[in-house]
Amino acid sequence: MAISEPFARILTAGRAQFNSRVAEVRRRVPGFDSEAFGLFLESGVDRVVVAVAGQAPERAVTAAIVAYDIALVLTAQVLTGAHARGALLGRTWRELVPLLGRQVAEQPREVLGALSNAAVFMSSNPALRGDEWLNHMVSLAGQTQSVDELLALGQLLSWRAGATQFRESALAAADRLPEALALKAVGAAATAGWPSVRQQLQANPWWLPDSPSGRAPRPRRARLFGEFTGLGGTFSQPPELRACATGFLVKSHERYGLLLADAWGAVLFPTSRDVYAAPATGGVELPPVLKGASLVFADEVVAIDLPAEGLRVVANDHTVALTSPYTHRIHLFPLQ
Repeated sequence: MAISEPFARILTAGRAQFNSRVAEVRRRVPGFDSEAFGLFLESGVDRVVVAVAGQAPERAVTAAIVAYDIALVLTAQVLTGAHARGALLGRTWRELVPLLGRQVAEQPREVLGALSNAAVFMSSNPALRGDEWLNHMVSLAGQTQSVDELLALGQLLSWRAGATQFRESALAAADRLPEALALKAVGAAATAGWPSVRQQLQANPWWLPDSPSGRAPRPRRARLFGEFTGLGGTFSQPPELRACATGFLVKSHERYGLLLADAWGAVLFPTSRDVYAAPATGGVELPPVLKGASLVFADEVVAIDLPAEGLRVVANDHTVALTSPYTHRIHLFPLQ
């Protein structure tokens, strides 16, 4: 793969400087993959330079140096290449960054660093949908007018792609976006009005902008979380749950976690035995009840495809969780 004329010119003019950077990293990082670095320069950094040269030619050299240095760091940390984490990172530099020549020219280190970190984060957990995040970013990032708006959009779309822990901060980030862009980012109609959409997102973690209004609600469908560790999953034994205000405390053998869930995803964070054993808070007084292998809500009966024996239900103010000794999966339902 050949590099572009602008990048080739910059590399030639600064050959000694660039070679020195690589030599220093090779001294500090045994096994540094020079081939992976070269491929990333061609497939990623070159596109950054071309994008900036097209928007702000006077900033192309600065952007090239910053991008080159970040590429060195990413390669040294084995984050580039043909593996799971490298795939999304590579796509981000190839498909998203070239659309942002103006923002990169303005703040190259901030933009390239933030987008790289986001791609690595979104590929670090199988519960997160990195490709979905990137596809939405490619569709919408060009509509941002500043670096601050770009970073806010990235966080909002991370939440939409499964990073439930960002719920509160993502809503705050959305407030910094133009109303039309915030509505697009959460999948709402252009006529909906951001204050109304935000209020409903804040009030009910399971509400979505395309939720039915003025007609019968959709049937509840379980969001399944977890799998047996022997199959690459999360739990070595069927999990036990306790409700708390923010989610559910989870125990599986001698491992403990905090499970957060909403309409866009579910994520488990490690916690301690003491946290799990603390007095419960946040449970509802009258959760849905089990009748055989059916979960009975106030407005609906949901059949559970599991043996009735051992089924257990816990609920907080917005979510119902069901566990069984016959599965490592947790069934999650909206309470309302």
